[in-house]
Order: sequence, then C-alpha cells, then structure tokens
Amino acid sequence: MTVETISEEGKRERFARWEKIGVERIKADLLAGGDRLVGGPPAPRDLAWEWVGTKEAEAKEVITLKPTLWGNSVDLKELGRRLRRRLKR
Repeated sequence: MTVETISEEGKRERFARWEKIGVERIKADLLAGGDRLVGGPPAPRDLAWEWVGTKEAEAKEVITLKPTLWGNSVDLKELGRRLRRRLKR
C-alpha cells in the first residue's frame, strides 16, 4: 500500500483528524515510529510526513515580498488572505 493507493476520502479524513491533533504532536509521533497517533502500515506514515512538511512550509510563508519600482514591499493583501485562512481553522 503506497500513498497513491490511499483514497482521496481517506486522505481528507486523515488530514482532518491530524489538524485536530496538531502538527507538532503528529511530527513527534512520527519521529517515535508513528505507532500512537498515525498508526497503520507505512503508507499512512508516508502521507503524514508529507502533510507535516506541507504544514511546516505553510507556517514559514507568513509574509510575501512583492517587487516594486523602489525595491521589495510586503504584499498586504496576500498577508490578509493568509491570516483569514489561518483564523478559519
């Protein structure tokens, strides 16, 4: 069973459950073998690692710089969109 064989519905259910648990706890579980929170065969653990990587990348992308005539500036519209998305969670 590979990550590709997990159905889209299965992925959505896992992602929703992991969202409730939190990235840090899922990552700690994976580092300890992935038996307590993620569980199952290697495919869900691989999917969980991908999910953790995605969430960590999203956390790093808080501010977007936008090139302007006078250098770079903060894209306030994109910052507002990201903050609203984060608050909806």
